[in-house]
Amino acid sequence: MVVDGLTYFILTTLVTVVSAVVLTLIRLFHGQKKELDCWIIASYAQVCGLALVVLADMPSATELILQNGLFVGSFLLILAGHHHYLKQRLNRTLLGLVLAVYCAFTLYYIMFEPSSKHRIILFSSTLALCCYYCAYLYFRYWRQQDNNALWLVISLYLFFGSCLMLRMYITLQGTPENRGLLLGVPTLLSLAIFAGNALQTYVFYFLLHWRQIIQLEQLANYDITGAMRRSYFLKQLDKMTQRAQFSGGVVTVIFIDLDRFKSINDVYGHDIGDKALMHFSQIASDNLRVGDLFGRFGGEEFVIALNNANAEQANTLANRIRIQLNQQELATSKGKLFMSASFGVASNIDTPDLSELIKQADEAMYQAKHQGGNKVSMHTMLEATN
Repeated sequence: MVVDGLTYFILTTLVTVVSAVVLTLIRLFHGQKKELDCWIIASYAQVCGLALVVLADMPSATELILQNGLFVGSFLLILAGHHHYLKQRLNRTLLGLVLAVYCAFTLYYIMFEPSSKHRIILFSSTLALCCYYCAYLYFRYWRQQDNNALWLVISLYLFFGSCLMLRMYITLQGTPENRGLLLGVPTLLSLAIFAGNALQTYVFYFLLHWRQIIQLEQLANYDITGAMRRSYFLKQLDKMTQRAQFSGGVVTVIFIDLDRFKSINDVYGHDIGDKALMHFSQIASDNLRVGDLFGRFGGEEFVIALNNANAEQANTLANRIRIQLNQQELATSKGKLFMSASFGVASNIDTPDLSELIKQADEAMYQAKHQGGNKVSMHTMLEATN
């Protein structure tokens, strides 16, 4: 049994039009967003492609290329929207090249070697690759954010891409029952492809609201400096150390205290004091890798947790932050302000206990402070002198 082409076409058209309208309404309420604009344009491109199918009973070569170009172009726009959403660099030239190559192959299978079978295979494989690439983008983002809600997006694109690849496989078999149909696939797979395409709009809506939820979580878990609050930092550090113990990895903590910070508040005022904290936080954050943790323990005390980095690597990082802090001035109404900090380094190689690990880093920091500040002290060095 196969899906009736007209029924499927009507359902697809209705869902696509509704998706375009819903996304347009979301834009009215959310304002201009690059990712939302890409998704809206993609929806209307699909509507135009479907309209061409209706208007052209016996489509010419130009109309076929335009139809296919609109559908594939819409998926490339969806992909571009996900890039904007994740704030990742987008190579527009590459996207344009992919579309141009696709249209060139489509033209070849229309003009020089007419084959609806090859056009279906080309179309399905291109959309499937777009879906798999979107799943890869969010998988990589999930590894950074560690939020299981993202698996909704990943699963949808894996499912949609797999359905398209299965459609390609069935088309390759070339059985008589699937020739000349709109989809050319059995009923169950046709409905699966339809459902995957329809659910994309809900994914877009979910992503927009999920970002708002993340922003609320950031307000609760991060302070004005952009560093994690103490309780949230300890919770994430506990997860990091548990993973490290399971995999045999190393976690190293750097405890930091800004030198003579009270005098900055006294001389420059508390507003400049807040800017000084943010100035340091920016320098520290710029030197961290994806997966490292950066928290504020209160006042002018900060803590960094490095995943899979030993004490020597942490010592190198701390010195790099220390030097940059010395060299990068903070402009104030009373002149340039140069800052310094004391750093203490401890690794979980010495102790698996989380509170003891932080205590060791704190003790190492105080050792650096007692030596005049603007220094990095390692806990292993302290043990060697005892």
